[in-house]
Amino acid sequence: MVRIYFLLIFCTLFTISLSAQKKPITVADFDTWKQIENEQLSENGHFLVYEYNPGMGDGTLVITNLNNGKTDSIPRGYAAKINGNSNFVAFKIKAPIETRRKEETKKAKKAKQTKDSLGIFVLNNSTTIKYPDVSGFKLPEEGGNWLAYKTVVAKKEDSLSIVEKDTLQQKDKKNAKNDTLLVVYNPLTLDSLSFENPSDYTWAKRANKLLITSEEKDSIKTNSFLFRLDTDTKAVDTVFTSEGVIKKAVLDEEGKRLAFLRSQDTGDVKNYKLFKEGNNGVTVLNEKQIKGLPEEWLPSENQQIYFSEDGKRLYFGTTKAAIDHKKDTLLNVERARLDIWSWTDKELQPMQKLNVKEDKNKTYIAVYDFEKEEAIQLGDTLVPDLRIYDEGKAKYAVGSANESYKRASSWSALFLDDYYLVDTETGGKTKLVEGQNRLWLGPAQKYAVYYNRKDSVYYSIDIESKKEIPLTASLEIAFYDELNDTPNDPRPYGVAGWAANDDAIFIYDRYDIWKIDPSGNKKPENVTAEGRTNKTIYRYLQLDKEEDFILPKKALVSVFNEENKKSGYAYANLLNKRAPKNIVFEDLRFGYPQKAKNSETTVFTKENYNLYPDFWKSDLSFKNPVKVTDGNKQLQNYKWGKVSLESWTNEDGVKLQGLLYVPEDLDPNKKYPLVSYFYERLSDTYHRFYDPTPSRSTINKVFYPSNDYIVFVPDIVYKKGYPGESAYNCIVSGIEAMEAKYSFIDSDRLALQGQSWGGYQTAYIITKTNKFAAAMAGAPVSNMTSAYGGIRWGSGMSRMFQYEHTQSRIGGTLWDEFDLYVENSPLFKAPEITTPLLMMHNDNDGAVPWYQGIEFFVALRRLDKPVWMLSYNDEPHNLKGDSWGNRKDLSIRMMQFFNHYLKDKPAPEWMKKGRPAVEKEFNKGY
Repeated sequence: MVRIYFLLIFCTLFTISLSAQKKPITVADFDTWKQIENEQLSENGHFLVYEYNPGMGDGTLVITNLNNGKTDSIPRGYAAKINGNSNFVAFKIKAPIETRRKEETKKAKKAKQTKDSLGIFVLNNSTTIKYPDVSGFKLPEEGGNWLAYKTVVAKKEDSLSIVEKDTLQQKDKKNAKNDTLLVVYNPLTLDSLSFENPSDYTWAKRANKLLITSEEKDSIKTNSFLFRLDTDTKAVDTVFTSEGVIKKAVLDEEGKRLAFLRSQDTGDVKNYKLFKEGNNGVTVLNEKQIKGLPEEWLPSENQQIYFSEDGKRLYFGTTKAAIDHKKDTLLNVERARLDIWSWTDKELQPMQKLNVKEDKNKTYIAVYDFEKEEAIQLGDTLVPDLRIYDEGKAKYAVGSANESYKRASSWSALFLDDYYLVDTETGGKTKLVEGQNRLWLGPAQKYAVYYNRKDSVYYSIDIESKKEIPLTASLEIAFYDELNDTPNDPRPYGVAGWAANDDAIFIYDRYDIWKIDPSGNKKPENVTAEGRTNKTIYRYLQLDKEEDFILPKKALVSVFNEENKKSGYAYANLLNKRAPKNIVFEDLRFGYPQKAKNSETTVFTKENYNLYPDFWKSDLSFKNPVKVTDGNKQLQNYKWGKVSLESWTNEDGVKLQGLLYVPEDLDPNKKYPLVSYFYERLSDTYHRFYDPTPSRSTINKVFYPSNDYIVFVPDIVYKKGYPGESAYNCIVSGIEAMEAKYSFIDSDRLALQGQSWGGYQTAYIITKTNKFAAAMAGAPVSNMTSAYGGIRWGSGMSRMFQYEHTQSRIGGTLWDEFDLYVENSPLFKAPEITTPLLMMHNDNDGAVPWYQGIEFFVALRRLDKPVWMLSYNDEPHNLKGDSWGNRKDLSIRMMQFFNHYLKDKPAPEWMKKGRPAVEKEFNKGY
């Protein structure tokens, strides 16, 4: 017994010692924490390539041989591409961060900044080849051992004209001496070719053929050349040469045919002709021969040209011929500059202004058939948007038109379309559905299916007879969002896909997958059988990106249990009514698996709060997986946290779930401050891993527990018309349940933190109670009466729809439900607030108008309430991901704020006396 006693003491001391060696996460650690990003699996399944990047600093490109585990690392490598034959990896190499800092500090012009290099890693011998001053590279999408890249080389003095030599002596010699070269290179054989003055280049998808556009300019004209290189033979074919500009040159997938646009206009405004290569060589398409093309329409440069998979069709865009509007000679003060808002506008002026470039460049699809030697206009102003099927080979396309619904969408939140069947052989259009959200066309094009938002039933349409068939009307199962608590029609769960020949369509309910006969002759079958019974959600996982239909006998599905949050993978036979057989089902969160194109090698991630989402390799059995990355080793250096799944009942008797994050070395005999963060329902993120990164708007769920905070994240449910009260009932009842359950929660040191909708709820709750010692609200709506008529500047939309039908959940107009707008607005209860409040509201917020934060701030300031507002310049609703300095600054200030009120730390200078605008450039006030 004595021996056991000493052993227990030793183990306890050892555990405490290990914990003591771990350090709390600091803001400085955000810079060095590394994340696995931009992963790619080679087509043969032998190699995994990814970036291992710190928050700030020089990252690493990692290439792992999945067969033997050997890893190679390239400092500062990024934007990698594995060639189709899995022979090499091409990538860019950034300049070191210190070099970039110096150049930015010295305000070096872009032309003089250090350019990226090109790196090539040959996989069979692990050799790395590098080339400096590369502006970009391209590889064939499939197959091929070649790549092409643009670089800058010194121009030989003896090749310069007299004018150029004079320029060298008088102006910028360095720029005048530079030529752009296109280098075509085979890193396996080391063969290369080069081409001068390239303006563009593109590979055929499945062949070693490269199409190169080149230009020669003088003061009078531009001459353009089009070359086709066959890298198998190294033969170069001059396909076309002409005065003018060539754009959008493209090859078919086998490199046998090409097409491009050419303009001989010399001004800024250009109109184009379409050229295509057929049996008679390269010829121009006379636009008058395009059936259905409106008068004064031409091929457009604003849409990509592309061939069908079999090369028999060419798709291109058309639009009204460009007009060169003559500029006046007036002074600026003589011009009128204004926007005209009209009640008849389909879209508000802010939305029109945001979309002006897109609207100016709007094009409409047309198709040229090489066998019939005819062109047909498919899209038009009445049916502007088309979806093309079967890689451009299908007889039918689906067109959509939303013009009739645009105006009402400002307040209805119904973003609807009419759907048309478009015959790609004749251009004929047949309306199939009016005023719906989505239509699914089967791969065999025998049936189309849509969800009718008015009666919540799926219908099929027989393409030949146009007969509609109700598919789910007889079922007592909801195929729409059962948890929807907004005053709007719930959306359907959606469609998994089709069986071959349109024999069945697979449709989701909340839990299960249903096999439904689109002809209506067979009864619908729940082919996953037990999802609803077991509260388990099954969803199809498409491993082949190019598949047209599901192979139902052995379909891989994801598995997620709603109650305990376990997840995994299973195989389902979607032909039979039988529960899927779980392959993997654990207390973890599994990522979407990636399968190699030409092998069964599969990589996937699994994670939980304490387990980094490293990649694991397996075959399609998912048995005996092998870990092939090691991001998790970083955790050993830091004090982390633990998470528990909690449940309670709110004041309305609704059972809720939430997440409680605590320090990993929590001492149950101590008291800890608690910060509650919330946004809709988040309990399903129970097993999510959080990287320690600086805040864009919210608290980091690792950073805070690491620094001895408890974080509570409750789910919220709503009653129409009472979003504020609903949030109060769920959040406060959840916190009170945690206080009653856990004695280590310090009830005198509680705080709230929310962003956007959560920011609004934070602002509302502190008008109802003095329970909280501090609160932080990001981008809160404070006055629903003024916000109702505001603009979401990021989209240009009116905010009306949000209050009447979506997240804000009032359920009526301002004039019909005025009392609810006032009751739910924190501004009108500002005198009742006693909780110190920190806000962030940025001056370029495109979702919640900046003035909402200002209204609340000036009211609380007028009332002598402790309030601060951080307004980051030119930042949107949430701080931009690459705004690293601002994100770290917010993380520091938010923690300082909570440390002061929840841990009795001294208030920083900016909290005690603000920061004068004149000190902005040099005093952070920390």
